[in-house]
Amino acid sequence: MREFGKKVLWDRQKINKVSTYIILSMFIIFAMLFGVLLDIWLKTNVFFTILFFIFSVFQILFGLSLTGSFIIKLLDAKRLGEENLREIIKNSTYFSDPEYIKNIIDEVKRVVDCDSDIEVFVIPSQMINALLVGRTKHDYKLCLTYGTIEKLPLNEFKALLYHEFFHIITKDTEYLTTVSGTFGSPMLLFKLSSNAMKNIIKSKNKVSNMDFYRDFIIFSFICAVSVLFLPLSLLTNFFVSVRKEFDADMFSVNNVGKESMISLLKKIKESCQSLDTSYFFMRHLFFSHPNCKDITNKVNKAIETYPTIDERIEFIEKSYSQDNRVE
Repeated sequence: MREFGKKVLWDRQKINKVSTYIILSMFIIFAMLFGVLLDIWLKTNVFFTILFFIFSVFQILFGLSLTGSFIIKLLDAKRLGEENLREIIKNSTYFSDPEYIKNIIDEVKRVVDCDSDIEVFVIPSQMINALLVGRTKHDYKLCLTYGTIEKLPLNEFKALLYHEFFHIITKDTEYLTTVSGTFGSPMLLFKLSSNAMKNIIKSKNKVSNMDFYRDFIIFSFICAVSVLFLPLSLLTNFFVSVRKEFDADMFSVNNVGKESMISLLKKIKESCQSLDTSYFFMRHLFFSHPNCKDITNKVNKAIETYPTIDERIEFIEKSYSQDNRVE
């Protein structure tokens, strides 16, 4: 079985660090190239080239730090300690106390020697899944679905946590969040502004006309501008390797054993419920595909970021069948 020693982890960290800077540079370059194409097509001189350059630089300097908060808002995730959430969690089969969940997470942090600060949120969905986002030591946000808390026994819950913590200690999450916060940002802004407009329209009779038209114009503008940049979001998954999931699975196996990890994956396959197809620009941040494509289809590796659940199980089994060594 593959051992993830300090040198292996250190090398992975360096690769992800360099890759993060490459993504930032490529985002500016691709944005400007797209602007040039629009200028040529629409004969607008250099208007779109400058506009796309300003957007890409602004997003890197200011937008990246807000990526996690925006994703939390989009998922409608609630902080684990909130009172209304306690009432839901107390009916869980395995974890009825938020403090117990935090203690388990702290235990896993100690085992993997992770000193990062991690906020825990809960996503209102019965599917078994998790999402991890963050770019700095004090910026990580771990989102667990209701289904994860309600349906997983301790060892399977730990299997999921070790998988996610592998992404933290190797800086996979830093890299993946950067991808979502750059190339994925137009779709993220479009989704948030679209949702905001729907809420504004619903509450039209509850606010003054001035407030309604002000907010409607602001979010309509944001929505319209983000549409211009949506083609950039289509490139998001080209920068993510499926190998990351195999490695994180094996790290989890090293810590909780093969049976717990395989049982977790099988349980996900048997009870998967789709979240939202529009999450494609950040699906690489999830433990398993948020739209269950790794359950129902043989995914296209050129445009997807996940191996199938069966492939993940097969990889674990194969790793053990070869004299307990991963080549």
